[in-house]
Amino acid sequence: MAGLDSVPEVVIDPDGVFKYILVRVSPASSEPERYRDVVRGTKSAEYHNHIFEILDPEMQAMQLKCKCLGGGKIEHNSKDKKIRIYGESTVRIL
Repeated sequence: MAGLDSVPEVVIDPDGVFKYILVRVSPASSEPERYRDVVRGTKSAEYHNHIFEILDPEMQAMQLKCKCLGGGKIEHNSKDKKIRIYGESTVRIL
């Protein structure tokens, strides 16, 4: 499915410390075995669900559905090509 294949696997801010979520994206209709796990993170999100509230409508417009699998924090330094993922969150988004 072209829609699912066009979803970038990772979209995070280039620098800073911020929250991220891991989301399973799949077709809204059939083919439940077809999915892509994606990571989204941004400094602008105060809480994990704020990231989901941005991603979910974008995916719905592409006839895709989202299920949040969890999240945590990222420390990203693109200049030095370093990334640290830490903390853990059982993010419940209904």
